[in-house]
Amino acid sequence: GVEGAIKILNSDEALELFKKALPEPSLLQLRSQKRGIQQRALRALRAAGWRKGASSRLDLIAMAVQGRNADFDKVIQMVKDMIKTLKLEQSDDDAKKQYCDAELDKTEDKGKELKHESENLDMRARDLQEAIKSASELIQHLEQGIKDLDVAVDEATQQRKAEHEAYVKEAAQNSAAVELLGFARKRLEKFYHPKAQVQSQADDSADFLQISIHRDEPPPPPEVAGYEKSGKSSGVLGMLDMLTNDLKKEMQEDKLQEEDSQQDYEDSMKESAEKRASDAKAVSENEDVLAEAKSDLSDANDDIRANHKSSGETHEYLQDLHKACDFLVNNYNARKEARIEELEGLQKAVSVLAGADLSLLQAPRPLLHRG
Repeated sequence: GVEGAIKILNSDEALELFKKALPEPSLLQLRSQKRGIQQRALRALRAAGWRKGASSRLDLIAMAVQGRNADFDKVIQMVKDMIKTLKLEQSDDDAKKQYCDAELDKTEDKGKELKHESENLDMRARDLQEAIKSASELIQHLEQGIKDLDVAVDEATQQRKAEHEAYVKEAAQNSAAVELLGFARKRLEKFYHPKAQVQSQADDSADFLQISIHRDEPPPPPEVAGYEKSGKSSGVLGMLDMLTNDLKKEMQEDKLQEEDSQQDYEDSMKESAEKRASDAKAVSENEDVLAEAKSDLSDANDDIRANHKSSGETHEYLQDLHKACDFLVNNYNARKEARIEELEGLQKAVSVLAGADLSLLQAPRPLLHRG
């Protein structure tokens, strides 16, 4: 009955079992407080952004907080270590973002400068190519002009030579004709005026041989029977004088024309020589311009190749920068905000855990006393 039940409950075996299974009321209260602290600490971790499986570090801390025999001192140290790590990560993000912003700006500016330089180099190369073309065409034109001038000078010289030879020949013929007319006049003068002082027939023959142009002496005028000298002789002599004067006049005109032609030729040769010298000098000057333009174009092409190489390297470096920096730069503010929330939650968790009376919460359970 009742006595038997009381006896069983008061037995040594029952007392020993009760000591192990049923804690004292004060210990139950401490356990309840510990569970409350654990729940508040977990809420603080959730406020820090913890979701199971989302962060291995927070998972470890959450497991340590929820443990039946959780050592809050170790948990607090874990949280502090994580706070330190988060601050270092934020510091790294700050430094990397500062570096990325500066390096991206610098590299983009360099790319713009290289593009502007490339445009200027291309324009300079085009200008030099045009200068080379113009100088080449001008040299070709000048050289062709010199060749044409040399041909014209040669033709003018040959023409002047031929004209001069024709003049000399005609002048000799005219001079011979004048002297021949003079010889004839003397003969007629002797015929019509025998008493006039004239040279001997021998002298006349000698004179005629000297002035004739490989021709035999013309026979003396034939004597006509019954011919009587009269005043009509002046008509024959006058005709000879007229012919002689016409020839002399023609010879004088030919001489003046020859002198004018020779002067024109000499003036033309002088002008041609001056033009040739001027054109030859222009050819030499333009050859210098052409050589300098070609050298400058070669340098410009070297600069263009160097610019293209630098532009390619800069573009590649910029792509690498974007790969390394874009995620951080684009997500910097969100990462920072999330990290701030995480730090605030962790600091709150530390405050919760640090505010507990750890000496009581983690004290060994006292043995139950027999009643």
